[in-house]
Amino acid sequence: MDNSELLFFDTFSHEISEELNLDLVQFPKPVYISEVRIIPLGARVQADFPGGVRLGATNPSQFEIEFFVNDLSKPGASSFESLGGLEYKQNINIQLECDRKHLPTDGLVLRGLYTTITLAVYGTLTKTLTSPQEVQPPAPTPTPVVVPSPVEEEPVKKSTPAPEPEPEWFHDKQAHPANPPHTPHPPRTPQSSRSSHSPHTPHPPAATPETCAVPTPSPPVHQIPVIDSTRTPSAEPAKSDTWDEDSEKKESPNKFTKRPSTPPAESLVSLSPESISAEEEEAEPEPEEPIETPTIEAEPFEPILSDEDVMADDDPPVLEFEIDESQIDEMYAIHRPDLLALEYQECVKEVDRSSIDKLIDSIALLSKSVSNFNNSTGQEKETFVHNCESLCATLGEIQLSKEDIKNLSNIVDIGLNIELACSQPQPAYKVRHVKVGVRLAEALCRLSVGTDILLQVEAPMRLLSLCMRENVALPVKLAAIRSVDASLISPKIVEEFTKPDNELYKLCLEMLDTAKLARLKYALSSMIRKIHIYELLSEMQDLSVLEIEELTNAYAYATTLMGQPKRHLPASARMEFEREQSRNPRKHLIAYFDHWRLIDRLLLAMCSPESSASCVVACRRFIVLLGDNEEGLKYLLKRSRSTKLMLAALQYDKPGSLGSRLAWRLQIVQCLLAIQNQPDDWTSMRRLHSYLAINEGFEAIVAVVPIGDFVDILVNSLAKEDLMEFAAEILATVIRFSSRVGILQTRANQLLDKLSGQACARDVLPHLNIAATYAHWSRSDVSSLVDIVRKHADRASCLPGELIAACRILQHLAFPSQDDVDPIEPYVELKYPNAVVQVFAADGLSAFVSVLEIIGQFYEQPALHRTALASRKRRLLLVDVLTACVRLVRAMLERLMKCIGSEFKDLTAVTPLLSIYLLVEAIAIKEPPARALSDEIVETLLVFTEAVDPDGSGNVAKSLWTRMLGEVLKIVVSTPCNFAPGLKLLSRLLPPVLSSVTTSARERPRALGLRKLWSAHLQAQSAGLQETLRLLSASWCPELLRLVAAVCRQLSDLAAPTALLVGRCLLDGVAQPLEQHLPILALLAELARHAPMKATLLTLTSPASRAQVKSDQKYPPVIEMMAQGLRQSSDPNVQRELVDLFATLCDHRLSLVESEPSECLDTRLSHSVPSKEPLLCIVAALVDILSGASKYPLEVVESALGVLLTLTKHNYGLYHVKSCLENKPGALKSLLFYIVEEVLEKGDKEKNEALPELVAKFLESLVNCSGDLERTLSLRIQHLATLLSWEPENHPLTKIRFATELVEQLQETEDKDEKEPIPEMLEPLLPPPDALLNQFAQRSIEPSSPSDHRAHKILLEAQSNKSQETVDLLALATELLPADFNLIAETQRVCSKVPSHQASQIKRSDDGSDSREQKQQIIAPTAKTKQPFVTPMRGRSQYANQLRGNTVGVGVGRGADPFRSRPPNTSRPPSLHVDDFVALETCGAQPTGPTGYNKISIRGSGPSRAVVAGSRGRPWVPETRPPYMR
Repeated sequence: MDNSELLFFDTFSHEISEELNLDLVQFPKPVYISEVRIIPLGARVQADFPGGVRLGATNPSQFEIEFFVNDLSKPGASSFESLGGLEYKQNINIQLECDRKHLPTDGLVLRGLYTTITLAVYGTLTKTLTSPQEVQPPAPTPTPVVVPSPVEEEPVKKSTPAPEPEPEWFHDKQAHPANPPHTPHPPRTPQSSRSSHSPHTPHPPAATPETCAVPTPSPPVHQIPVIDSTRTPSAEPAKSDTWDEDSEKKESPNKFTKRPSTPPAESLVSLSPESISAEEEEAEPEPEEPIETPTIEAEPFEPILSDEDVMADDDPPVLEFEIDESQIDEMYAIHRPDLLALEYQECVKEVDRSSIDKLIDSIALLSKSVSNFNNSTGQEKETFVHNCESLCATLGEIQLSKEDIKNLSNIVDIGLNIELACSQPQPAYKVRHVKVGVRLAEALCRLSVGTDILLQVEAPMRLLSLCMRENVALPVKLAAIRSVDASLISPKIVEEFTKPDNELYKLCLEMLDTAKLARLKYALSSMIRKIHIYELLSEMQDLSVLEIEELTNAYAYATTLMGQPKRHLPASARMEFEREQSRNPRKHLIAYFDHWRLIDRLLLAMCSPESSASCVVACRRFIVLLGDNEEGLKYLLKRSRSTKLMLAALQYDKPGSLGSRLAWRLQIVQCLLAIQNQPDDWTSMRRLHSYLAINEGFEAIVAVVPIGDFVDILVNSLAKEDLMEFAAEILATVIRFSSRVGILQTRANQLLDKLSGQACARDVLPHLNIAATYAHWSRSDVSSLVDIVRKHADRASCLPGELIAACRILQHLAFPSQDDVDPIEPYVELKYPNAVVQVFAADGLSAFVSVLEIIGQFYEQPALHRTALASRKRRLLLVDVLTACVRLVRAMLERLMKCIGSEFKDLTAVTPLLSIYLLVEAIAIKEPPARALSDEIVETLLVFTEAVDPDGSGNVAKSLWTRMLGEVLKIVVSTPCNFAPGLKLLSRLLPPVLSSVTTSARERPRALGLRKLWSAHLQAQSAGLQETLRLLSASWCPELLRLVAAVCRQLSDLAAPTALLVGRCLLDGVAQPLEQHLPILALLAELARHAPMKATLLTLTSPASRAQVKSDQKYPPVIEMMAQGLRQSSDPNVQRELVDLFATLCDHRLSLVESEPSECLDTRLSHSVPSKEPLLCIVAALVDILSGASKYPLEVVESALGVLLTLTKHNYGLYHVKSCLENKPGALKSLLFYIVEEVLEKGDKEKNEALPELVAKFLESLVNCSGDLERTLSLRIQHLATLLSWEPENHPLTKIRFATELVEQLQETEDKDEKEPIPEMLEPLLPPPDALLNQFAQRSIEPSSPSDHRAHKILLEAQSNKSQETVDLLALATELLPADFNLIAETQRVCSKVPSHQASQIKRSDDGSDSREQKQQIIAPTAKTKQPFVTPMRGRSQYANQLRGNTVGVGVGRGADPFRSRPPNTSRPPSLHVDDFVALETCGAQPTGPTGYNKISIRGSGPSRAVVAGSRGRPWVPETRPPYMR
């Protein structure tokens, strides 16, 4: 190796890492390769490179790689020869010694599973192929040094070489630029892509999937030319000892590599592998003296060239380094990353080599000193304790040899030996000896070999035995348990606890059973819980919902359930629960998850078709939990292969999905870890900064950077000049838009110093100034923060930074930042309720309500501000401030309700909360923060329902509950824009519909009692509720009717009074003609499917029912009116809705009362079908449909026949169907003729066989009751023949193939000579139904079984198109608005609202006179009269603008038109502009004569259309818009 020199040094990188990567190293001359070395990540190589120092970038830290060479001694070979393989391990196995050192080659191929590789190739140059031994290798030049990262770099002494002449290969290309030698290329080049640019183009384009950039050498002044790297497609050959070109050609050319080209040997710098090896392990060697390198005069061999290189040889050489603009654009362009490009990078910590050597030496000396500890003097024993204490403080992750491990084992063995500790001469040192042994055992858990050492010395058993000994102090026992708990991070040690033949677990249970102190019990319980989780993971086969939920709860509440905090006294309420980040138990759980490959099991559970929906939901919830903390994100990134598959299953390419959010967070973590490992590499920082321009990346940065210690990575980057601006802007974004303000508590002053002078610091200075004050973080006095909120409340609409920071800090003080308290074993941290009380004591409730009120007043009509709030940044800030205010208001109201209950009478906060809810709904966004704010407002309003009198003696009408509902109902009907969001809010406030799925039998009494309370409080607001329902149920808007249906369903589900109220409102809306009341019919048809609503309708429409009030006597005729409307209406939509309603009312399976097996059928029917009079009206109308089937749509006829078929399932319905058929003779025959003539003969028989089959079933059901167990009556076949008007010949029934058996029975009856008499059927009577109140008392909460109806269509979507009519809005406004109301001025006032500080800026920028003029125009109302169009002549522009209500002043719009604003220069009438001519013509005037402005049309008295029409040819002048609306 003495003659070896560096032949090649560069880095290959790839964008795709899922398959084998290939790279090619080309040598311009034949070489002998003696060694190949892979430079690890972070290793620094110092040599005569441009820049002086190169960094290793090999990634990942472990992979397999193979090397192939082109054997020049075998010119006819068709494949590459194998040079060997290497199983690369970072800092362990990084070099390959070549056995075939005398194999001449000019090409080296790399094949392996790597993403980036830094390669150094060593060997010697050869002059010719025939006699390679005669080649005199050049002497080595000054040796470069590889310096480990933690060691400071020292300059290498070297002499400056004399300027060398231009290389031979450079002159050769200069002499023949256009005609390079075209030697036939060997067919074993591993490059298959073809270049698409012309070979004569001097500057080829940038690399694309089909092109390849041409490497251009640097000018000869630099001695080592800078070779431009190129991207070439690579492929995955078959895994064998030889590399074949054919296998590569089959791969897709969509994968790119960064392929450096090797410069000629004359310009290479010699670098011996021995020097690098020495410097990686030892100190920096002294450089050798440079030796002059002899020049080789032999003609170089032609390198292995691909087609791209052949075409590039035709290009003229470039003497100066130039970069194309496209390359600059590519460098600074912002690209969306490949969200599946994930690679975990281990944290590279800087280690002082000298300190490590000292530590290893101290371990060796300490081990020698304890070789004969029993015979040591007292001073030596005491020295051992001192040295061990120092060792505990300095022991860290280091590489230890076998001898070092043995020495460390001896030290720990002595430290845990109680007998040797008792041999200490001084009593104090006895205890210190025991303590230092425990601490040393815990310190070993930080080492990778610490587990083996602990198991070797049996540390867990000795530590637990120490806890069982008598007269051992409690602190020592707790320290021993903490040491054992720390060792449980290793699965090997946990396995020792789970072994059946091991006494460790049994010993823990005995200690837990005999322990009397709470602190000891808590420490043992935390340790045992970890063992239980590990055992659960080991025994899992297929993930179940229960197991996933157990893991989720364990990970979420690990810090409180499994922590080992110091000086912790377990209690149900503490001022503060200590959480030690260094002892975070989630690290243990992550180690268990990684050991048992939990991520793979979750992936299988999510993708398996056998998994239930609840199992998939549980898996997603667990994944969300992992993505919200540092440990979980690093674990997902570490298991990148499985995580990629999981992201694909979670639809990572769909914006807004869970997969997309998680993938972006992993990209941010990946960038942050890359910055941490390579602080000087600006590419990762630039990539992270570029994500700010992408919505998903912006949200991910704001969410991830405040987690854990990620923010410190960016704070440290502020000290680097190259990265300062990038890091500053990212930090400024996080500070402005992240609500996790806790990161500023200890960093605000530091950030103020480092961000000073940065352009982005202006926006965050208010935040940092508030956070930098130490008193603002005290929970004992928050008055200063409340004063800041109150001071800036008037400017809340412009979202000042001081207000945002104060609200965030108060939220941080009043609420825990992480929800890690188990609800089963709650620990109340009193510091948070204390902070809420302090905020209330400082009059914080009024301050926050004032902020909400001012923001709500500013957004008076929220829907008008959607464009302004489309700005992501302003929207996030607004939602953040509102969330903090609402949460604090809710916390104070809850505390007040608990303290004073019903004595609290303040409703001040209700109206601002309602206005904020309308604002959030109007934004119409699906972002999680906005949804969380909406939920928070609903929960805050529900706080007012907690003030209930315990004895029930209070006045319900005056309660907070009732008054809050009154405010909600008022705001629903206040303006049309509040209809939809108001109904949504009311639906969310009301209890959901009672169902057995959500309500268990144990919870049923409480659920029914809660609904009765809601009904009682709503009954006090019955007038407002009725007005709301009657107004909105008449709407033709499908979306609004859906909301009305949902609210009515919830109201009717509460109790009988509210159900009756809803039923009366709906039945009051039914009137003739029904075509004009179609929305009411649709609502009735939809709501009748709900059992409580059906029972209400049956009660109101039954003449026999006991009416609740006298006015209910008007409702029984409603059914008769509907039946009559069904006969007379020609609208198919009305017919469908009525038949659908009748079908639901006649379905005996849908009932409110819970049926018992022993209950009589007639009793059940009395509660589920109409009484006699309404039923006769319904059946008669349906029979009329059958008789006149040709007048109705086919689906209406089918539905009517289906209702009759349902009624024949029981005696009561059969009797009334028979009676109506007898009253309408010939109805069935008419139906049969319709089926035969219209349906079967003219229509598609295959599609129209449903009705004939249904008719056959209906006729069979009349005479056959064998299939119905609940029916005993049936018709005789003679009776059916009478109803059918049976004739043996030419009867339509004979043409229906489904009625073959029935036709045979009718023919047999006709052939009989004697006719049997038809017996008279007795009418079945039903018992009177119970009162509706009693029915609700016996209600069933089982899911109702709906009848076989079609799925109800979206309400009135088809009808809404029909009902669209043209409306003159100006005429409507004239009719409805007051005479003194200036519509345009009010619209201008609402739409031109700007925050106060921005409005002042706009005002200062405008002319003073114009501002006064604008103000006068807004204040002075314009008379509400119909004005004709007046031509804006010279000097009249102001008047014309006032006439149209234009309040923007002369400087905007027409006032800036030079044609109209020029001074008159003649006495003749002014000419008319072409736009004014068109406007006159549009509004009805006659623009005749020279001007035409005095010719006013007689139609001028009508509504002016000039305001609507506008102009067609005027130049558009952009109006000055406030910044917040841009």
